[in-house]
Amino acid sequence: MKHLYKYLIFSLAILGLHACKDKKSSSKQEILAEYNGKFLYKSDIPEEVLLAYNNGDSSGLLKSIIDKWIEKTALLEAAENALTDEQKNKDRLIEDYRSSLLIYEYQQQLVKEKLDTGVTEAEILTFYDENKAAFQLKKNIVKIRYIKIGKQKADIKKLKRLMQNPSPENDNDLRLYAEKQAENFYTDSNWLFLDDITKEIPLDENYNQQRFLSNSKFISIEENGILYLLYIIDFRIKDALSPLEFEKDKIKDIILYQRKLKFLKDNQNSLYQKASKGGDIKYYLDIK
Repeated sequence: MKHLYKYLIFSLAILGLHACKDKKSSSKQEILAEYNGKFLYKSDIPEEVLLAYNNGDSSGLLKSIIDKWIEKTALLEAAENALTDEQKNKDRLIEDYRSSLLIYEYQQQLVKEKLDTGVTEAEILTFYDENKAAFQLKKNIVKIRYIKIGKQKADIKKLKRLMQNPSPENDNDLRLYAEKQAENFYTDSNWLFLDDITKEIPLDENYNQQRFLSNSKFISIEENGILYLLYIIDFRIKDALSPLEFEKDKIKDIILYQRKLKFLKDNQNSLYQKASKGGDIKYYLDIK
């Protein structure tokens, strides 16, 4: 039934366009509702709704659709009566909308079929070097090893050694240990916002992030029999230059977006030049 309610919105839009036939032209169809000479027919209702109704659905979905049709029909009639012919003439607007939709679909297909979406490391580095002013950090970021574990399960000496000496081997050992014993952990080498980490750790509410980063390397906090172990491998302070690794995905998206705009602009110019050379364009004004 949840699916049917999702279908309701789309159904109403269709009903508003197609469910106002006169009675004579559709006399053989079963009428569900009438409003001031306009009729809603059974054939206008989605099959899923009718099937549910015929199977004893008591949710009132069919009645709701009919009531919405009446409301929309009444509103449309009020608009027809209140607006001038000029206000009701939407042919130009509809044509503009249709044109925009067709152009959009054409460009999307063109981009999908012909746009080069490969971005090299060299392109990313060049963009980063040429736009460093745009990559200032808005928040503190960190690289960490983090484990939340019951105190009774924690081999603190082992964990401290593994966490403070990141390497492929130690990271693997730490991950295997954490998977078996920890309630939560993080051993990846990606940059993270410090705010996201501190939500996990019961720090003093008056702590200062920058002082915390500058004065801390390995942090061990106990609360209610739970140990929170955090090792800070590296960090960058707010307003500093953001690391390239942290910005790679964003830079790639920017490069692709710029490439897409240029690709579509070049295609547009190409079509214009082709039309111009082919004699398809004629001007009827004295353009200088």
